[in-house]
Amino acid sequence: MTGTKIVFKNALKIYALIVGFYFLIKVIGFSHIMGLRFVNILFVLWGVNTAIKTNITERYDSVYFNNLFVGFATSFLAVLATLISMVLYVSFIDDSLLLMLQQSSFWGNHLTLPRIVFAMTIEGAASCIISTFMLMQYWKKHKVTSYVS
Repeated sequence: MTGTKIVFKNALKIYALIVGFYFLIKVIGFSHIMGLRFVNILFVLWGVNTAIKTNITERYDSVYFNNLFVGFATSFLAVLATLISMVLYVSFIDDSLLLMLQQSSFWGNHLTLPRIVFAMTIEGAASCIISTFMLMQYWKKHKVTSYVS
């Protein structure tokens, strides 16, 4: 599997988990609980870990910067896809998410969709960087020779 396929496959998994999770909390009526939104980081960590592990075990690539790029690209692509979905959801389906974010003390009162997208892009990029560097502390010690039979 090529590095691009690894990135897209795992980014799609992260995206599906995040969208599915938001759909689930909306259906069961927990969408007003802002703390549940932090569960996203678990999906990102899982997807980045899977991408890096696949790059090492299937492509036999133990170069630190290659795996760092695979992890970051995977998570950032998932963040971008999620943001695009959020914009489409708020714009065409249900704008109550925007109203709920405005009412929470976490975001403030004077929010527009572009401001939310900007803030979430910065937050998402920071989350991508932190989670990728964190996981690379584990994976940097694994060398390809330990996976070749």
